[in-house]
Amino acid sequence: MGGGGGDGGAATADAVSWACDSPWSSFPRPKVAMVGGWGAPGSHLLSDRYMRMVGSFAEVVDGDEPLNLQMFHRDDTTVPVLPERLRWPLPEFFDTRQSPDAPTIEQSAEETDRGTNHAIDAEGNKTALPAQGALHRPGGVGVPLDMATRLSAAGALTWWHLDDCGEFVFQVGLPVRRDVQRRVGANPFRRSDGSELLGPTGRPVCKLFVFAAREDYEWIAQDGVMNQTMKQSALDLFDTPTHRLPHRREMCGDPSRTPLGPGAKFDDSGRSSGSPPGAVDPPAKLPTFWVAPLECGGCPLLSPPNWIHCVLTVRDCVMVEERRLSLAFLDEVAYFQRRAARWCEPPVQYRFIREDLNDVVRCRAHVVSPLLKMLTDEHGSVATRCRARSSLRTLVDASGAGLDASGLDERARREIEAALDAFEAFLKTDAGEACADFIRHRDARENGVGLGRLVRAMSREGDGNVHALGALRPSGGAVDDGPFAAVVHERGAPRWGPVRGTREEAADDRRTMRRAVKEGSLDDLLRGWRGHLGGDEGAVVK
Repeated sequence: MGGGGGDGGAATADAVSWACDSPWSSFPRPKVAMVGGWGAPGSHLLSDRYMRMVGSFAEVVDGDEPLNLQMFHRDDTTVPVLPERLRWPLPEFFDTRQSPDAPTIEQSAEETDRGTNHAIDAEGNKTALPAQGALHRPGGVGVPLDMATRLSAAGALTWWHLDDCGEFVFQVGLPVRRDVQRRVGANPFRRSDGSELLGPTGRPVCKLFVFAAREDYEWIAQDGVMNQTMKQSALDLFDTPTHRLPHRREMCGDPSRTPLGPGAKFDDSGRSSGSPPGAVDPPAKLPTFWVAPLECGGCPLLSPPNWIHCVLTVRDCVMVEERRLSLAFLDEVAYFQRRAARWCEPPVQYRFIREDLNDVVRCRAHVVSPLLKMLTDEHGSVATRCRARSSLRTLVDASGAGLDASGLDERARREIEAALDAFEAFLKTDAGEACADFIRHRDARENGVGLGRLVRAMSREGDGNVHALGALRPSGGAVDDGPFAAVVHERGAPRWGPVRGTREEAADDRRTMRRAVKEGSLDDLLRGWRGHLGGDEGAVVK
């Protein structure tokens, strides 16, 4: 699935009409839709302000406000399960088929039913499963987690968030017709003139995804403040002028030790985004945003795990998605576990995480055995063997950065360690040169910002509302590496103080900024510090 249509041709079906006007468009029981703006900076974590109950697909797009319904496929509806027709790329990482020689485990009647879309309540009746766990067919290197059809109204914005466990999400926008009759309702975000934002292939864009990499998480969201206030604390992508962020000139080799302003002196040797290769990297940098337009009837999008992102719905549209975990990327699952453990309201984990990783028999059959086979397969690709190595190392890591998997018994642990030792010896031979080169130069998780450094840096995020901006720079360094900057929040959005050489100096800045917040003069203070630096140096967008 993917590609085709979207230009109004006679052979093109309109996905929104298909979803809203079909016999199965109404639901036996109401479902929860999100109002555009869910997760906005300053909104309460437990508020139902951004939730609405809807009884049909039509209610999502025919109302007066932008709604977004992520309808997970369960046995309580007859909506066609289009996500199961998605053809995933990279079968070496996402194939869900179990190997013929994989170990089998004895299953009870309940276990045999684990691949269905329902649960059994206390009275023996079928009930819908929660979002985390409808699919459960482990055994392959790809583990299916859930499928959904998502209907969204123009203007529905979902603010910064991570997906649910370190999984990959494969999604495609369904085709639309631009000549269909306008839907009812007074959604103010629907374009009245019929104009469209067109994507790279000329088809209408249904959603814009804005991603930031794992190492830029702290620029986007400040978990410590969120936990203290129970409110979303994150970058306002649409209302953060340049003077509220550090300027490039502040983040050079010698941060200013005096208040900013027209008289401040800077070492201007830091590398800007336009510097030639070989120039010296600055101790810190602003985040890079990656913008992915999803087209109606266009190319699918494979979302990476643990890249915090927000999603803006550009027009009324239908998107279908499937979520899969890859055994070859268990380091992503471990990272998410560490991240979610810091949240005051952690999410419910998928069944594979809750059950298989914590059961000795299932962990061996569904995790350890497939990974050992991948590692030792002499005919396997360099990438698959090296990724298996990374996942197995994550399983047996005892540093605090490893995977939470109580189902890994001592016998399995010794078997993994022996296989890893053998592979490390292989890497030192001529035959293992390609794998060794891959690990050194191509696998970003093993070179540069690795899982261990991410977890260690995470443990010091926002200490005293002072942030270590250099903790994850490519050249390495200690977790508490400078430079540093203080942060205060207004209406849930961060305001960054001057870049300093020590944590103590940044803490002094924060006290000054807090006084300015109480006096209502914070913006004037920041303008006074940075106004002379100009507005041409911001985050990079790709």
